[in-house]
Amino acid sequence: MSDGEFDLIDAIADALGPVASGTGVTLGPGDDAAVLAVPPQHELVVSTDTLVAGRHYPPAAAAANIGYRSMAVATSDLAAMGADPAWALVSLTAPALTTSWARDFVAGIRTAAEAFSLKVVGGNLAQGPHSVTVAVHGHVPAGTALRRSGARQGDHLYVSGNIGGAGLALEDHDALAACPPDNIPPDSALARYWRPQPRLGLGTRLRGIATAAIDVSDGVAAEVDHLCAASRLQATLQLARLPLFAGAEAGAAVVAGDDYELVFTAPPSAEAAVTAAARAADVPVVAIGTMQAAMPWRGCWDAAIDGQRGYRHF
Repeated sequence: MSDGEFDLIDAIADALGPVASGTGVTLGPGDDAAVLAVPPQHELVVSTDTLVAGRHYPPAAAAANIGYRSMAVATSDLAAMGADPAWALVSLTAPALTTSWARDFVAGIRTAAEAFSLKVVGGNLAQGPHSVTVAVHGHVPAGTALRRSGARQGDHLYVSGNIGGAGLALEDHDALAACPPDNIPPDSALARYWRPQPRLGLGTRLRGIATAAIDVSDGVAAEVDHLCAASRLQATLQLARLPLFAGAEAGAAVVAGDDYELVFTAPPSAEAAVTAAARAADVPVVAIGTMQAAMPWRGCWDAAIDGQRGYRHF
């Protein structure tokens, strides 16, 4: 590494500032492990995501963009479970690392942590091919976590926000890599890719309303398939009802990844409650299909979709 390892660690800890301590953090960064206090009568919800340079983000992208996106991608899994966000661990691997790049990276981490009410309580530095791993921790009142497997016959299937913006951004790799972190138009396709907004407020409000949920990381079509398989049901879906980012085409958007919206199910009797939850979270939701007791256990669309049914990791 270009700078001394311990100097880098000190610089990172300093750059994190107030997001390294707070409610529930008994012991934060600097020891062998963090010590955290889960609220009474709550269950811990944990997820981890690894983003690899050249596969999940452009290697030459701004460090702050990489930091923010890494946190947001991982945090979306907490939203899908209906969890209240609490803590994160961030591990960075790089062939070389300077204090300047690390500070910019941590600036992105800190901005996201503040936006998503997360405390960064530790992590790791290692030398090797460039990648970022973020482990997020949240909590839910015992027995209330949303799962993929709870959908029931007759449930409506909803999607939040809009779909296809990040897919549009991925069509111009040069613009994606050159995007400056401090000047991203908030409603642009670039913002959908570099500044995804995990639907935490919606997820927590859907506890006790939604029967199943999943976040849209690999594409709506792929996520609906996962939810169907877990719930052992089929979904009949209307492609024309898919809420689209401006300029996106439905057949391509439904298989594009990186939207980080929520797909969820709820019974028809809960329609008013779903609407109220969406309004309170300030996130639009649209019903795009219905769950059926039929085979195959996947989403059956009423129109053609483009190519394979979502992103494949291998």
